[in-house]
Amino acid sequence: MSAAFVKAAKQFDALVAALPLSDGCEEAQLKRIAELQAESDVVGQELQKQLEAAGPLPGICLGGTTNRLHQASYGCIY
Repeated sequence: MSAAFVKAAKQFDALVAALPLSDGCEEAQLKRIAELQAESDVVGQELQKQLEAAGPLPGICLGGTTNRLHQASYGCIY
């Protein structure tokens, strides 16, 4: 059992060392997280603009269809 524990600990250490943020200090990690969050926000805003510009998809009406699908699947799933 101790051999398995040592092996698991070595694998864990290797995974932690492979993490992209493990090479810097806490301040550098927090800066990188903030940069990634800002990048994510920009991408999210652009996606929202594109979705709004696209408008509703033509020929798709989910109102009754969704309800019928839900009713049909309810008996199968539950």
